[in-house]
Amino acid sequence: MAPSTPDAMQSHAVLAKIESADSLKNLEAIILASDGAMVARGDMGAQIPLEEVPSSQQRIVKTCRQLNKPVIVASQLLDSMIEYPTPTRAEVADVSEAVRQRADALMLSGESAMGQYPDKALAVLRSVSLRIERWWREEKRHEAMELPIVANSFSDKIIEEICNSAAKMANNLGVDAVFVFTTTGHMASLLSRCRPDCPIFAFTSSTSVRRRLNLQWGLIPFRLSFSGDMESNLNRTFALLKARGMIQSGDLVIALSDQLLSIQVMNVP
Repeated sequence: MAPSTPDAMQSHAVLAKIESADSLKNLEAIILASDGAMVARGDMGAQIPLEEVPSSQQRIVKTCRQLNKPVIVASQLLDSMIEYPTPTRAEVADVSEAVRQRADALMLSGESAMGQYPDKALAVLRSVSLRIERWWREEKRHEAMELPIVANSFSDKIIEEICNSAAKMANNLGVDAVFVFTTTGHMASLLSRCRPDCPIFAFTSSTSVRRRLNLQWGLIPFRLSFSGDMESNLNRTFALLKARGMIQSGDLVIALSDQLLSIQVMNVP
């Protein structure tokens, strides 16, 4: 299978379930041939020594991020909540570690499929994730992780450099949000890969792109028809997000567009 492209991902995306010793031996090739990956920790624990599961999880998450593919950590995150209304301390620490590793998404399985407390399990997963993300920002733990270039063309390399610069600016300037106007979702994906300290609001005219971007770290996507007039696009998005209480007048934002290959820094009017 050939590596996926942003355009191909608009229709049917394939996520590779990493669960066997063989998949770990061929990890990079599998991820390159897929649109993302799932760390199936329960099945993996039956295939490799249990003590190797945490390091294998970290390796998968790191490889997916380097290759700009979303990664889900799944299986037994809050397993005791299938029967009990509160998690164990070990499970909370386990969820915290997955968030700290900067996975794109965490997934409940038995906890929500057959558990007695699905709503509480989801509430715990959310509250722990938000707390660790907040701690990360408060501690200013900007990663020194080297992200290899994933662009296959000069124009894609320009987009990648813009996103890298925008994420660095966002952290250095302490901006409140990054706005990205994207046709295929690729620019939003590259911004997510950089893990800036602020929310990323992604605007696209494609319903399928909006749905797909929901999976990726830090992205809050909206479907919105927009034009080549950046000022008009910004005014519409300012009004939309202010009405929802997601931004307010005076907030500092960075705005990007993959149509105009532009980057702007401004205050919300």
